[in-house]
Amino acid sequence: MGESAMEAKLHDLMVEAKNPSLAPYAKDGEAILRITAKAKNEAEANAMNDTVAARLKERLGDAVYAEGETDMQTVVAEMLIEKNLKIAVAESCTGGLIAERITDVPGSSNIFLGSVVSYSNELKERLLNVSSETLERYGAVSAETCNEMLNGISAATGADVVLAVTGIAGPGGGTVEKPVGLVYTGIRINGENFVTENHFSGNRQQVRERTCAAVLNELRIRLG
Repeated sequence: MGESAMEAKLHDLMVEAKNPSLAPYAKDGEAILRITAKAKNEAEANAMNDTVAARLKERLGDAVYAEGETDMQTVVAEMLIEKNLKIAVAESCTGGLIAERITDVPGSSNIFLGSVVSYSNELKERLLNVSSETLERYGAVSAETCNEMLNGISAATGADVVLAVTGIAGPGGGTVEKPVGLVYTGIRINGENFVTENHFSGNRQQVRERTCAAVLNELRIRLG
């Protein structure tokens, strides 16, 4: 959920919030709320903050993924570790960023099998078994190609969960039909494929960051 959407959902709470106060701010791919209480002691302040946090969770639902300094990849990795599920990734436009995020988490060696960074169509065909017919008919940036990337990395690794992404990070390469920021993200879990069409704004790095956040967040929700 973006910062503006979050603020819209919480407008009344933010207007009335005095102590504790609410301060929203955004990072790439996520929005953050800082709750600050003033009290006689830490225990009292924490109790006040917890009351507000409970109201925020009720209002925002699944959009809330963690409290404190915990990041999305840590939440997802811990869920995979708890469920004893292995994961593998096939990346195009993100260039290995998703794999990097997952392997940043201590203990990820218990769940991360590996990744294929297939920028070229040739490697999509050779390593992920994406058909030349699919690439010719629909293009590398398409739901069909993303779906075949999921199947290919799944067959190659035998992972319980696989992710795949393909898109146009920019600044060039976009067309009217397929503009910069068009990204297809895919998840294969419990033997079923899910592919989502996304339209991200921002520069090249922001599109890549937002792609990572989106696919990891979708996986978090499906694992839950």
